[in-house]
Amino acid sequence: MIYLQKVVLWCNGEIPSKDIINHVIKKDTVVIGVDGGADKAYLMGVEIDKVIGDLDSIEVDKWDGKLEKISDQEISDLGKSINYLIRNKIDSVNIIGIDGGDPEHILAIWGNLAELSGKIKIRLYHELRVTERIHPDEGTLEIFMEEGEEFSIFALTPCDEFHITGSKWEMNGESLGLSSRGLHNSGLGNKVKITADGIIVIIKVR
Repeated sequence: MIYLQKVVLWCNGEIPSKDIINHVIKKDTVVIGVDGGADKAYLMGVEIDKVIGDLDSIEVDKWDGKLEKISDQEISDLGKSINYLIRNKIDSVNIIGIDGGDPEHILAIWGNLAELSGKIKIRLYHELRVTERIHPDEGTLEIFMEEGEEFSIFALTPCDEFHITGSKWEMNGESLGLSSRGLHNSGLGNKVKITADGIIVIIKVR
């Protein structure tokens, strides 16, 4: 069982830059390889604590004693890994190695964000952006935005009651679905407050 709260999942997409690696992986961070992501972490000299997935895209002999095969075909390896963290009482995870790859794999990542429970805080680190999932179970998100700081919000599941205040463009109890409507909002130099009855993501400059 994992007891530390600082957990990073390293996925099997493009290898992230050293800047991202150094930003999210500290001395006490538990790093879990999501299938082939473990091999990519190894190439970058990062120690992996465990490897999770169906293990069909990894050199298994290299990871003796650290493998945990999860064969559920109803969800992707990333989804299996996040559910594993939830079962082990981890309440927050940073995810790297998620950019690049085939379109279906990229869409599967967003699908995972839409289908997983609200028992864990999820952040995805891209080269120039960070995506934070907001589940309705979390209540209201308050985040400080500099004046002119750009961000975008997308609904991954339908929202009948979406609220955002403290930003250039505000909404008060309106419906919001997956569309381009939340693209390119900006801060006003104060706290932006966001509440939704569906699952949304906020994407901002890292």
